Amino acid sequence: MQQVQMQLPRLTFLCKYIIIAYVGVFLANTILAQIAGINLLPYLALSLEGLLSGFVFQVFTFPFIDTALMSVLFNALIIWFLGSELEAKWGTTFFAKFSLVSTIGSGLFYILIAVIFGGKASFIHGLNGLNLAMILAYGIIYSERTMIFMFIFPMKARYFCAILAAIELYMAFFSNQAFAAWTHLSAMAIAFGYLKYASLAARGVTLSTLKAQHARNKVKSKLSLVKNEEKPDKPDPENPKYWQ
Repeated sequence: MQQVQMQLPRLTFLCKYIIIAYVGVFLANTILAQIAGINLLPYLALSLEGLLSGFVFQVFTFPFIDTALMSVLFNALIIWFLGSELEAKWGTTFFAKFSLVSTIGSGLFYILIAVIFGGKASFIHGLNGLNLAMILAYGIIYSERTMIFMFIFPMKARYFCAILAAIELYMAFFSNQAFAAWTHLSAMAIAFGYLKYASLAARGVTLSTLKAQHARNKVKSKLSLVKNEEKPDKPDPENPKYWQ
């Protein structure tokens, strides 16, 4: 019987500072709320109203503000366990780009939803979107690794990723947190697209080369049909190709 062992990865450079900022803002907001009655959520969380008020920095600050202790604990552990492995594999530079693209992209998608629905969406905040993007990447890269779902059920990483995506999809259709769920799903979709783009770029495939290849394929696929003529005994490079 296969034994599942718990291995704690080394906390990497960027993941360490993400956790410090995340936990630090949570503690600061909790203390200020208790002592002075000040809530940082309307200022740091992302909302259409905030952007229209000039708080453009919310696009960058919304992942670091959270209000629930269990959410902070779970998200910080995901950053440590999965994010550190991804940063160690990719390097800090690519990991930072991946995190920024996934997070800011999902935030802009959230604003688009808010505009479409007349600003009815509430605040979006927390590292849930980034963590789901990391889980997606982990499920692709380490698909055969065994993970523990709900700290009870061992399963392959790809199934773990699929279950979390299915939960978010259910919440998007059947819960009162639909806006947040769609935002988290957009983070996963953006992460997948960015990884696909990076994979093609690493092989030297760019948009211009894809267009050129498509043009060559179109030229090769063109055949002309010539009627009332006999096919020559020997192929003539100046004659067009024939259908038989």
